[in-house]
Amino acid sequence: MSDVWDLEPSVRSEYGRLERVLVHEPGAEFNTVVDPDAWNWDGLPRQERAAKEHRGLVEALESRDVIVHQLTDAADTLAESLFVRDVGFAIEGGIVVGNMVEETRHGEERRLSERVIELGAPIYHSVHGDGGFEAGNMVWIDEGTVAIGRSQTTNAAGIRQVRTVLETYGVDIIEVPIFGSTESTGQTHLALVFSMVAPDLALVYSEAVPPEFLDTLHDRGIETIPVPMREQRNRATSTIVVEPGTILLPSGNHEVRAALEGRGFEVVELTAQEIRKAGGGPKGLVLPLERASVEE
Repeated sequence: MSDVWDLEPSVRSEYGRLERVLVHEPGAEFNTVVDPDAWNWDGLPRQERAAKEHRGLVEALESRDVIVHQLTDAADTLAESLFVRDVGFAIEGGIVVGNMVEETRHGEERRLSERVIELGAPIYHSVHGDGGFEAGNMVWIDEGTVAIGRSQTTNAAGIRQVRTVLETYGVDIIEVPIFGSTESTGQTHLALVFSMVAPDLALVYSEAVPPEFLDTLHDRGIETIPVPMREQRNRATSTIVVEPGTILLPSGNHEVRAALEGRGFEVVELTAQEIRKAGGGPKGLVLPLERASVEE
């Protein structure tokens, strides 16, 4: 442990053993949304039910010895603060904070930065200027490679800034143009359509990514499980690997569950019907701060 910092975040994959995370239970700010269309929400989620679903996620993590830190005291205007993964990511002892493109999310960057400092970890970089970067668009492929979705929520200027940081740690970027969500809004995050669940296995909603990206995965020896549209809408790709072979999956995704269990995974279902209305899934609720190396 550093003599200067109390916490040294370290994440290099989506599938190593998850050890420490940051989350935010939806609170009073969730009730400030009165027009779901203005927020691109699918209906109006009920805060109490969303909070209950969130607690179920936290219980599933803590029961598997994951240390869970809370991001508390969200401002009244920040109704999407529950999706903490979107705001930043951990790399080699520190945090990179994004620059949220959607106006309704401006300010989440400050609260994340404040909380990270409270926990005793450094901020390596904050995306700024004309750079737009939401970390829900970043998915680790392996310990030396990330995929970053280029969409309305992450632009070329933002990716350039993030690339400069990642190059310091020998991490390459594969840019993935996102064709749009199932509603063709073009505002989706890559983590909603692509999920690495093992070094050689991924869930992919192929309608949202170029065929060349699938070819790249296959060239790397990564098998892809195709996610049908109805299950992508049910956030089937928004999975969380707690440890190799154990995965948290939104309930109701029977085809994806069967495919994972057929490959030997223990699948733990999460109820996330209310949270889904706010446009995200379980993966977006968890900002990993520490994951064990795949070799550990």
